[in-house]
Amino acid sequence: MRRQGEISIPQSVTPKRPMTLVEKLLAKASGNPYVRPKEVVFAQVDLALSHDAVAGPVATTFYKHYGEDAKLWDAQKLVLVADHFIQVNDIRSDRKANVMYEEMIQFAQEQGCHLFDIVSPGEAAGICHVLLPEKGFVRPGMIIAGTDSHTCTYGALGAFSAGVGTTDMANIYAMGDMWIRVPSTLVFELNGTLPPHISAKDIILFILGQIGCAGASSKVMEFRGSILEQLPFDERLTLANMAVECGAICGLIVPDETTRNYVKSRTAQKFTEIVGDPDAEYEKVYQFDLSNLEPQVARPPKPDRVVPISQLEEVPITKAFIGSCTGGKLYDLAQAAEVLQGRQLAEGVNLFIVPASIEIRDKAQKLGYLDIFTQAGAQILKSGCGACINSGIGVLDKEETGIYATNRNFKGRSGDPTGKNYLASPRTVAISAVKGKISHSLD
Repeated sequence: MRRQGEISIPQSVTPKRPMTLVEKLLAKASGNPYVRPKEVVFAQVDLALSHDAVAGPVATTFYKHYGEDAKLWDAQKLVLVADHFIQVNDIRSDRKANVMYEEMIQFAQEQGCHLFDIVSPGEAAGICHVLLPEKGFVRPGMIIAGTDSHTCTYGALGAFSAGVGTTDMANIYAMGDMWIRVPSTLVFELNGTLPPHISAKDIILFILGQIGCAGASSKVMEFRGSILEQLPFDERLTLANMAVECGAICGLIVPDETTRNYVKSRTAQKFTEIVGDPDAEYEKVYQFDLSNLEPQVARPPKPDRVVPISQLEEVPITKAFIGSCTGGKLYDLAQAAEVLQGRQLAEGVNLFIVPASIEIRDKAQKLGYLDIFTQAGAQILKSGCGACINSGIGVLDKEETGIYATNRNFKGRSGDPTGKNYLASPRTVAISAVKGKISHSLD
């Protein structure tokens, strides 16, 4: 009915008020002067994302409801990526994975949208949440929707980005907007001086341990504080990426010089930074001094079952994995290379390393990281989601225990349901692979 002009969306009646960053982003995108938490708006989308696991069903829903000849609202604002199930047949036969992939390719060809296809058999151009910033698609001030929960990653660039369902995305394909209930904001003030070898993965695991997997449900997590100035761009992506493990819609970081330098190195397109009002209302402000933070480990079967590594019982391992949108970035690989230089894996341990994109793999090659990994005995796998979602080499077998630099350790997430998956930083994973048990010490 909206497409046919029969109904229109009423304007917000929210009176003038100070607004948070997310409220300002959604007010602008919905054409309203002011919005408030809990009200529903239709926000214009600047970029939409889908991948091979969901794009086919979205296309089917889109054509069913809008006609066989329906066209995207803006083909240049949709990006499709082959990364999720393109390696599943390496570990088990899955005919449907091929069908879904073909459906996505067909839709991309019909609509003329952006497509990052496989670059060789079973190899992605990159994992979508690393690939899109890398290719310059993500800029501060944008509204981004994706059919994947880790779409929240792009909040690291000061963009509002959220995962949506199949029906929501079909609506976006047709109308270019998404309906959303304006979320309230939780502020995380991260201060102090980060100890050596402590990473963003340790920080977000620590936060998960403090607030739990439902601690930020349907809210936005906004990260602030002196710690952020100490984090390179790749590490900020990790913080924002795992906001969804806390239940959040998005993990936001206000753009600064680090953000600007990264974006300008990736695209010549202009962007408008948006910041919240100084007197805006926040649901809660958490303050953490991280000066004494030690490596963190999440016990199975939930990402919030977190303990400092010094409090973890002895846990022998047989598998270790460094990859995924959380753990396969160049900074992550650098941390692993520093550990593995001149060392060998413990007997009986398999370490799998997955660069999150072709560009990252090429840079890691030039920097000598891949040679270090190979000499240590690790297996370097093709780019893609793979074992993180039980769809590639590196999954846990029955009763097996592993340590993974991924974002989730739910039962069966990365292999057999009887397997035990511990989450940690790439550095801790690499040290554990050398020691044969979960450890943060090379002594």
